Amino acid sequence: MSEVSDSVGRYLSTIHLLTAGSDRRAKTGQLADALDVSAASVTEMLTTLEERDLATYEKYKGVELTDEGETTARELMWRHCVAENFLEDDLGVDLDAIADGEGDPQAIGNALSEDAIQQLKTLIDHPCDGECSAPQSEYDSCRDDVRGEDRVSET
Repeated sequence: MSEVSDSVGRYLSTIHLLTAGSDRRAKTGQLADALDVSAASVTEMLTTLEERDLATYEKYKGVELTDEGETTARELMWRHCVAENFLEDDLGVDLDAIADGEGDPQAIGNALSEDAIQQLKTLIDHPCDGECSAPQSEYDSCRDDVRGEDRVSET
């Protein structure tokens, strides 16, 4: 997995969620709406992702993840899911009450070392192994906020 910032991780995960299981590209407007940012911010980040070989972007056609971008997105989503399962199921934290920030599962999952996230996975008996492996047809079994459904629409 590529080392990425939280911002890059959010973009990769959102692109993955918008394009998983389809042959279509994510459009700039879709990303802007899903991430609640300006179209100009999206275009700037897509240029960065392409420079890092995490995505391919064509103006007016949209963006798709490269193999490295897909791998990175799935690992980040898996880390988020492990942290979320631990907080909610093992600690009883109401995730709906946590505002985005340092206490959210994404930030916690991203902050853990490889060894720590593997130990946490073992502790909570998480079903996935190192990356989100749920095929598109099984995303419905995941929590909506892990999949991003409350932020990502099929437009």
